[in-house]
Amino acid sequence: YKLFMIAVKKIETPIVLFGVIFTILFSYIAYSTIGLRHFLVFAIGIGLGFTLYKAAFGFTGGWRNFIEKRDSSALRAQFLMLALAAIVFSFVIGSKSFVYDGTIVGAIAPVSLSVVIGSFMFGLAMQLGGGCGSGTLFTAGSGNTKMVITLFFFIIGSVAGTYHFTFWSSLPSLGGISLLDNYTLVETLTFQLGLITILYLIVFILDKKKNKITDHNNIFRFASSNLLRGPWPLFLGSVLLVLLNFLMLHAAGHPWSVTFSFGLWGAKLATLIGVDVSSWDYWQLSYPAVALENSLLADPTTVSNLGIILGALIASALSGNFSNQIKIDKKLFLAAMIGGFFMGYGARLAFGCNIGALFSGIASGSMHGWVWFLFAFMGSYFGVKARKFFY
Repeated sequence: YKLFMIAVKKIETPIVLFGVIFTILFSYIAYSTIGLRHFLVFAIGIGLGFTLYKAAFGFTGGWRNFIEKRDSSALRAQFLMLALAAIVFSFVIGSKSFVYDGTIVGAIAPVSLSVVIGSFMFGLAMQLGGGCGSGTLFTAGSGNTKMVITLFFFIIGSVAGTYHFTFWSSLPSLGGISLLDNYTLVETLTFQLGLITILYLIVFILDKKKNKITDHNNIFRFASSNLLRGPWPLFLGSVLLVLLNFLMLHAAGHPWSVTFSFGLWGAKLATLIGVDVSSWDYWQLSYPAVALENSLLADPTTVSNLGIILGALIASALSGNFSNQIKIDKKLFLAAMIGGFFMGYGARLAFGCNIGALFSGIASGSMHGWVWFLFAFMGSYFGVKARKFFY
């Protein structure tokens, strides 16, 4: 999908004012009822949403462009983001937060058959749904009707994934493998940066062969001198996302994640209509049980996701592109429904999406992040092929 038009459009002032007023009100509520940490998490979410929209930083379209056209620009920007994050995170995980008296933990999850199946499912489904975890949020926030439908079924799929959590958890697993726990800092960075460099060079060479590109400038080039209204280069998006994820480490105590809150939202709604989700094994685990019992505002992932939606809303209105409506026919609705549901289900199996598992996982030195990337990309290949039946 293309978020920006070449011509500069008129700022949609009423939408901007709505976004700013709601941001101020929610910031006050977060600070007064929960505290400084959640206020900061919300502010970081605003920055994430603004950055994702302005840099058009989506995994789904970027992967599809490479699969179909060998256009590697988005992939190369993502590899640069992962390299920078791996360096920054390696020095701070396990240290004390500067926001509260606690230790920062990484996004470590098991290397398991569940992750293999879930990530493949997620990669395929995100090509049908038209957005990944973060992509669904920021495009829905910018007024994209189809992505609102995708988000709704994403939530349903997430709840279904928690219902079947016990079965998937029983599949063969090597357990959580943290490179930082098993190897030295130098060894971990050598492996991570070496692998990222190899992947970067491979996609660049394939792009160069197919599209005759001669340099790397397309991810650094500014299309507009107006940073507030114009689009941002992919590289700037990469740097800012790493910076904001670093701040999230200190504010939340853990890296940026997206999809846990989707399951929580769905579980809360299911409870309202009489479904006893608290009896499910997943919602009896320590953290999910506390989150289910508490207010939604007590969940940092929920707070940051609301910030992402608002940040994208404000950014799109400033660019004059809010309410980029897409006519929904039966095929697009079906694609959004199937894609959203299986993204939610797959993310639960795989312990995260492109953010919680791939970005934050690899940055934290978790091997499950690399497994997620491999099988999600394979799933995306087949998802791109399946798109022709819906689009």
